[in-house]
Amino acid sequence: MTDSKFFRLFTILMLYVAQGIPIGLLDFAIPAWMATNGATGVEIAYVIGLAGMPWALKFINGALIDRYTVLSMGRRRAWLIGAQFVMVGVLFGAAFIGPQPRDYLLLGAIAFAVYTAVVFQDVAADALAVDISLGSERGITGGLMSGGQSLGIAISAALAGTIIFFVGISAAFAACAICMAIVCTYLIWVRERSGEKRLPWSAGEPHPISVKIKPGDWISLLVSAFRNLIRKHSLIWLIPLFCRGMGYGFMAVAVPLIAANYAGWNEAQLGSANGTANLVAALVTMTVGGYLTAKIGAKPMQILTLLLFAAAVTSFALLEAGWSTSLMMMTIVIGWTVTYSLTGAPISAITMSFCDPQTGATQFSIYMAVVNQGIVFGSFSFAILESWGGIPAAFIGLAAIYTLAAFVVLFLRLPEEQTLDEIGEPVAA
Repeated sequence: MTDSKFFRLFTILMLYVAQGIPIGLLDFAIPAWMATNGATGVEIAYVIGLAGMPWALKFINGALIDRYTVLSMGRRRAWLIGAQFVMVGVLFGAAFIGPQPRDYLLLGAIAFAVYTAVVFQDVAADALAVDISLGSERGITGGLMSGGQSLGIAISAALAGTIIFFVGISAAFAACAICMAIVCTYLIWVRERSGEKRLPWSAGEPHPISVKIKPGDWISLLVSAFRNLIRKHSLIWLIPLFCRGMGYGFMAVAVPLIAANYAGWNEAQLGSANGTANLVAALVTMTVGGYLTAKIGAKPMQILTLLLFAAAVTSFALLEAGWSTSLMMMTIVIGWTVTYSLTGAPISAITMSFCDPQTGATQFSIYMAVVNQGIVFGSFSFAILESWGGIPAAFIGLAAIYTLAAFVVLFLRLPEEQTLDEIGEPVAA
C-alpha cells in the first residue's frame, strides 16, 4: 500500500465498501422488512439501538489494535482479516437460524454480534487511513471513507431487500457472508508495506517503521492518546461528532416507518430506494465531497454540509402532506442519505488531523465512538419525540441539532497534521 498511491486509495475504498455491506443489511433492509411485517417503532428502535452499542465502545477496540498485533503482517492487517472471518461466521450462523420479523431480541443480538466484528474492522481501517495517507490525500481519503461506506450500503441495501422479499431472510444473511469472504481474500493478498508477511506462516518480517512506532506499553499509549484528546479544540470537536450520529439514529428509524405507514412500501421497494440513494451518495461523496473538502478546506465544507442536512430534514417535515406519494418518499430516502454521507468527507479529514499516527487507532476510535453514541442516543430519542409530537416534530428538532453543530464548527481550530512519512521513512506518492 505504501509503495503505490493507487493501492493506498483502492484499499481504503475496499475496506469502507466492505464495512457498508453489513450496514446495508442490518440498518436498512432488516428494519424495512420488520416495518412491512408489523414491527413497531419501538421494536425497530431496539434493533437499531442494540446494533449501535458496539460502535459506542470503539475506543476499547482502538487501544487493543494499537497495542497488540501480528507486527510481521503490518500494524492493522491481522485485525482486518480476523474481523472479516468473524463476520462471515456470524452471518452464516444467522442464515441457519432464520429469525422472524418480530423476533427483535434475536435480531438485536445478531446485529450486536455482527457489529462487534464490524467495529474492529472499522477501527483498524480508520487507523490504516491515518497510517498510510499523505497529508495532501486527506480530502480525497475522507471522501473515499464516507463514500465507500455508502457504496457498500447501496449494494447491500438494494440486493438484500430484494433477496428478503423473494427468497427470505436466511438467503440475505448468506449473501452478505459471501461478500465478506471475498473482501477477506483481498485483505490476505494485499500488504501494508513491502517485505511483510501475508499470513503468519508466510515469509516476511516486520517493517522498521512499524517496529519504531508501536507503543511499548499501555501507559504510554493511553497517556499519548488522551493527551491529544483533551486539548481544547479536540473536546469542542466532540459536539459536532455526537450531533452527526444523532442524525443517523433518527433517520434509520424514521424512514422505514414513513415508507410503510405513509407510502405503503414493502421491503423490496424500500431496499431498492435505499440502494439507489446510497449509490448516489457514494458517487457524490467520493467525487464532489472529496474534491470540495480538499479545495475549500475541511472546516468550511463541514459547516456547509451540516447546514445542508438541516435544511433537508426541515423540508421533509414541512412536506408531511406529500409523504404518501412515491415521489416524495424517494426524495426523502435520497435526500437524507446523500446529505448525511456528504457530512462524512470533512469529518474524516478533520478527525485525522487531530490524530497522532502512533496512536491513530485509539484516538480515531474515540472520536468515532462519540458519533456512534450519538446514533444510539438518536434512535432512542426519536422513539420518545415521535410519541410526543410525531415524526415532523422530531425532524425539526434534528434540524436544530445540526444547526447547532455547524455553529460549533465555526469556532473550531484545526491542528497541524502529522503523518507517518514525517515520523519514519517517506510514504511513496
